[in-house]
Amino acid sequence: MHETLTILRRELKSYFYSPIAYVFGLLFLVTTCWVLGSQMFVMQNMQADLSQWFMFFPLLFLFFLPALTMRLWAEERKSGTLELLLTFPVTIPQLIAGKFLASLSYLVVLLLLTFLLPITMGIFGDLDWMPVLATYLAAVLLAGSYTAVGMFWSSITRDQIIAFLLALVTLAFLYFMPTFIPLLMGKWPVWLGGDAIVLFALALSPQQYFGSISRGVVDSGDLVYYVCFCAFFLHANALVLHWKKIKG
Repeated sequence: MHETLTILRRELKSYFYSPIAYVFGLLFLVTTCWVLGSQMFVMQNMQADLSQWFMFFPLLFLFFLPALTMRLWAEERKSGTLELLLTFPVTIPQLIAGKFLASLSYLVVLLLLTFLLPITMGIFGDLDWMPVLATYLAAVLLAGSYTAVGMFWSSITRDQIIAFLLALVTLAFLYFMPTFIPLLMGKWPVWLGGDAIVLFALALSPQQYFGSISRGVVDSGDLVYYVCFCAFFLHANALVLHWKKIKG
C-alpha cells in the first residue's frame, strides 16, 4: 500500500508541477460551462433539469481521457524511466494502481469543481438531487473505465500520439455501440450466434451503464460491470509490463 501511495504522489506531482494539469483542467471546466450555457439544460415551472448536460460527460471523456492518459506509460518508455521503475522494489500491480488512482483523482477534482454548477441551479430552481449524485458517481466510474483503456494503449507504444489515437478509436467504438449494434438485431447469422451475440456485444458498452446509473437507480450489476471492465484492461496493462520486464 505504501508503494502505491508513493507512485500516486509521484504522478500527481507530475501533473501539477507542469502546465498539463492546468491546461486540461481549464479546457474541461470551460467546455462544461459552455455546454451548460448553451441552453442544453431546461427549467420549467422552476424545476431544473440537468440531464442533457450530464449526457455530455461521456462525449467529453471520450476526447479528454485519451489525451490525459497517453503519456502515463509512453512517456516512461520514451525517456527510459520505465526500465528503471521496473527495477524498483515495487510490484507491477502497485505501479499500475498508483498511476490509475492518480489519473482518477485528478478527474475527481475536476468533477468536484463542476459540482458548483448543480448547486447554482439548485438555488434558482427545484433540483432533484438523487439523479445528480448518481450521475456524478456514474461519471467517476466511466472515467475509471476510460482511464483503464487509455493506460493499456499507452503501455503498448512509446509514441504518445499513437497511444492517444488507439485509445480514442477504442472508446469511440464503445461509445457508439449502443447506436449501431441494435441495427444488427435479426440480421446477424444464426450460425455465428444470432441475436445472442448482438446482445452480448451491446452489453460491453460502458455508455448504457452510465445512462442507467444517471437515472438515479444504482444497480449492483452496473457497479460490477465497471469493476470488471477496469480489471480487464488493467490486467492487460500488467501483462504488457510483465512482458517488457522479462524482455528487458
